[in-house]
Amino acid sequence: MFNLIHDDNFFDFDVFYEKRKGGVDFLLSKIFENPIPIEVGNKNKDKCHVINAMNRYDSNHGIIVSQTTKTIKKDGDIIYIPMKTFSYI
Repeated sequence: MFNLIHDDNFFDFDVFYEKRKGGVDFLLSKIFENPIPIEVGNKNKDKCHVINAMNRYDSNHGIIVSQTTKTIKKDGDIIYIPMKTFSYI
């Protein structure tokens, strides 16, 4: 994420961290857009943290990065990304 933020050839976005207990791991935000909540974990991640953050920040979608999914898939407003795939971003 650090490299993406500092790469002039990539789109401009900021990374924020929620200080609240039970919040998502981090939020991505572009100027004038609602942030995208992202939850990352080795095991099966419960989508309730992402849904709560989506409601709190009025986000259109959220992302869960986990080793329990083998392909990128979308379920409702949540996008599931395998850990290995996310590590290449």
